[in-house]
Amino acid sequence: MNRMAQEGIYTDVHPRKQWAALFVAVLSIVAAGSFTTLAGLLSTNFESEFGWTASAMSLGIGVNMALYGLTAPFAIFAMQKYGIRRVSVIALCILIAGSAVCLIPNLALFNFSWGLLVGLGTGTLTMAYGALVARTWFGGRQGTVTGIVTAAAVVGQFALLPLWAEAADMFGWRAPLIGSAVLAGLAIVANIALMGDERKYAPNAVPAAEVEKRRFVDVFHVVYEAVRSRPFWTLAFLFAICGATTNGVMWSHFTPAVCGVGMSATAASSVLFLIGVFNVVGTMASGWLTDRISPRMILAFVFFARAGTLFWLPLIISSDFDPQIVTFGILFGILDVATVPPVIALCNRAFGDNGPAVFGWVNAVHQVGAGAMAFSGGLIRTNFGSYDPMWIATGVLCVIAAVMVYSSRYPAYRPAQAASSA
Repeated sequence: MNRMAQEGIYTDVHPRKQWAALFVAVLSIVAAGSFTTLAGLLSTNFESEFGWTASAMSLGIGVNMALYGLTAPFAIFAMQKYGIRRVSVIALCILIAGSAVCLIPNLALFNFSWGLLVGLGTGTLTMAYGALVARTWFGGRQGTVTGIVTAAAVVGQFALLPLWAEAADMFGWRAPLIGSAVLAGLAIVANIALMGDERKYAPNAVPAAEVEKRRFVDVFHVVYEAVRSRPFWTLAFLFAICGATTNGVMWSHFTPAVCGVGMSATAASSVLFLIGVFNVVGTMASGWLTDRISPRMILAFVFFARAGTLFWLPLIISSDFDPQIVTFGILFGILDVATVPPVIALCNRAFGDNGPAVFGWVNAVHQVGAGAMAFSGGLIRTNFGSYDPMWIATGVLCVIAAVMVYSSRYPAYRPAQAASSA
């Protein structure tokens, strides 16, 4: 690769194929993301139409969230070994199959398909996939590309929710599932027609000779080294709480909670839309601050502030789409993913070149926390008849996380020390 290619100016590589790959990645992430936040909308309809309890559905929803995080490291390995397009198409086909099974009103089938099939499909096409596309196809413009795929994730997860809620009101609960499946079908067509073979065209593709040497067990090597250090466990603990207090409650339980007091599903989806929009604002501000002040200070502030919003939420939930719930959506959105830049910075500081890979595993723990809270929230709702204890519990978890931020110094990675300790 020549110097210009390394700087992101590709005169000898196909720029149209680069931007085509980005378009395909964006469409694939939007399609997969459109499934991730449907659980709350679907569970509200299932409870009213079929009498399914939140605890009965929480198994599938919890497994889905856990697989959303745990699948990513293995999916990246598969994409690098067998090709991005091939693995992406398989994941999208799995999503369509999962959506089709969910159309059958059977509780066991829902838990199976939503937990296993949709969990695997969405877990393959996460931000880790977007980061891989950015790294493989682009050089110096990776930051811009990563920003684009982040926006795509937000669109898929939150911006489409009001549309799906309106479709469910007009055509029934199957409409959002069909809509998401159609998006996945379009993404399959785009992958087949537009996504080039990265080994032929992409400037930063893994060399074929190196790919041949890679083994499945290599996926575990990085995490094996990381788990022997205290910073990994501190970051994993923090991100487990982060997942439990964001995705674990907002993806699955916010809509049922507010609809349970009379708010419409469309209004609830509009609050989640606000959270999605202000995610971008919070992440950009957090990233800018991470370059200038202590990442630990940012994390502590974000967790304390998030605790405040979660403690406030049960006091303002009502049937009205009023300024208070709008304010909550804006504030929670700003704080929602503001933990990501400082955690990435701490991973890079503590683990050097392995920082991004370690972050992938830390992010997997994030989704395990989310899955655990999705499951626990259903049990809380069934046993207490209200989601209020869940909001209070998540607020307490955030306070604990804010204090735990300072339990490790996250010392800078030193290759010589790492070699001697291995």
